[in-house]
Amino acid sequence: MVIHISVSLALVVSVLLHSGKGGGLASVLGGQSASLFSGTSIVEKNLDRITIVLGLTFATTTLLLVWMLAPKGG
Repeated sequence: MVIHISVSLALVVSVLLHSGKGGGLASVLGGQSASLFSGTSIVEKNLDRITIVLGLTFATTTLLLVWMLAPKGG
């Protein structure tokens, strides 16, 4: 359960760091340097990969929790 909560929080942060139409939190936290990392830079690609891995991990831990906590018998 602790792993699932940790992964879900990391996934939320990772999604919020992506720059969208409004710039996202990446531009707020980065200030002027956010424009250097816009587009398809290495930083953006790595953030995409991290978000995908966190999403898959979240889905896996969700399925494992459902399977482990499902009522037995009946």
